[in-house]
Amino acid sequence: MNFVQPIRDPECIFYIKRFLKEQNMRNYMLFVTGINSGLRISDILQLRVRDAKRPYFNLIEKKTKKKKRIDMTPALQREFKT
Repeated sequence: MNFVQPIRDPECIFYIKRFLKEQNMRNYMLFVTGINSGLRISDILQLRVRDAKRPYFNLIEKKTKKKKRIDMTPALQREFKT
């Protein structure tokens, strides 16, 4: 089994965010949501615009089928407002 390590370097994350913002806003928002919430991409793809209007996400995880409520970080809330 392969193990995946998270990106820990803030400078690397900054460059990825800048590149994605220049290329495609959708991919940028997916990346920012994943970095700030810790959700799997399968769970992020289930989110809708109406979910971004509240300061939290209510969702059922696709892999584990558990109900989960995740509070948005202030940084993520700022990104959704812009």
